[in-house]
Amino acid sequence: MAILLLAFFITKPFLPAFITGVIIAYLSYPLYKKVLKHTKNKNVASFLIAVFIVLLVTIPSVIVLGVLSTEAYSTYRTLNQQNLGSNFIKIMCKDEKAFSCRAINSLVSFLPNQNLDYYIQLTIEKITNFIISNVSNFVASIPSMLINFLVMIFVVYYSLKDGEKMADRLRKILPMKELHKQHVFEKFRNVTYGVFYGSLSVAVVQGILAGVGFIIFGVQSPILWGFITILFALIPYVGTGVIWLPAALNLIFIGYLQSDNSSIVRGIGLIIYGTLIISSIDNILKPKLIGDKARVHPILVLLGVLGGLNLFGFIGLILGPVMLAVLMTFIDIYEEEKAELENYF
Repeated sequence: MAILLLAFFITKPFLPAFITGVIIAYLSYPLYKKVLKHTKNKNVASFLIAVFIVLLVTIPSVIVLGVLSTEAYSTYRTLNQQNLGSNFIKIMCKDEKAFSCRAINSLVSFLPNQNLDYYIQLTIEKITNFIISNVSNFVASIPSMLINFLVMIFVVYYSLKDGEKMADRLRKILPMKELHKQHVFEKFRNVTYGVFYGSLSVAVVQGILAGVGFIIFGVQSPILWGFITILFALIPYVGTGVIWLPAALNLIFIGYLQSDNSSIVRGIGLIIYGTLIISSIDNILKPKLIGDKARVHPILVLLGVLGGLNLFGFIGLILGPVMLAVLMTFIDIYEEEKAELENYF
């Protein structure tokens, strides 16, 4: 027992990376088998799949970071050129009869301090401090993230290379009938593939809906932003709102600057569309799609996804529903065994 506890604490910092690597290897195993047919070498096939996964993660990340940094710099230059924090009213109220000017004056009348520039400056400072703080934390965590990523790729490589031996050994260790072992492995397979492909399908749907919305409401580069929406839809606790909400606010901001009521209306329309359609479709489709593919009740899927994310982080998106589904499988096996014993006696 002491050795088991010691082994657990030694591996604990890397358990999420290890579990992630095992699940990624399991999901990519069909592709590995196809590559193996051509290469005829397990080491080469495993290495090629590992490289493919590295590229699959890094290339979209570089594209997204490049696009977001470009947009952030462009927004910063615009704010700096307009000197927004010190003469907001002068910028907005070029025409006293304009809708933007009347809306701002109505808002200011309800504020305790009617100096709107003070509130704008304070808000900009808080946002800037928040961004600087989070960027600093992110930079500080890069070494740890790289180590965990390397551990994950290492696990992927050896899980693919020795996966059949590991699965056979696990099958022998499980203390149950062969039929029940097959049932457990089948449930694990169905739920794992169901959660993965269900989540991917929902992300693609959200990206398409976002792209359509960006076209309707006049956002520049709608296809590019639709693709980026797909990537962010796969990230827990972030979601699609991090893309469509800034786009909508940007439309409203431009409308105010240019006294363009149509831009303001389009920005408000995109906020409504994003809230009711892009983000909400996730809560409707994900439990249904995953439940149908994995043959698990949608309530179990929802509890598994939320609980798994809270306990395991990103990999909990898959691991949570898998664990609950396997638990229900063990309960089914127990009921079958109990019924057999009752019939026997």
